[in-house]
Amino acid sequence: MEMIQIMAANQKVELKVLGMACGGCSAAVEKALGNLEGVASARVDLAKKTAYVDYDTEKLTLEDLKKVVLGAGYKIG
Repeated sequence: MEMIQIMAANQKVELKVLGMACGGCSAAVEKALGNLEGVASARVDLAKKTAYVDYDTEKLTLEDLKKVVLGAGYKIG
């Protein structure tokens, strides 16, 4: 019997996030992104104002990620 392995098409992106001023801000963005089904990992660097996201392109689009950041009250730069 032949086994077929299906691998998700993950992609890594960097999003410039504007409006973050403190650790609480970056934690809020990280949590919002990390709670999305299809996000393998989300990390935010406050100093660089950047979110690093590894996500499944079969479940999410880049626009989905941006909408979540906007919904959390921040802007994409």
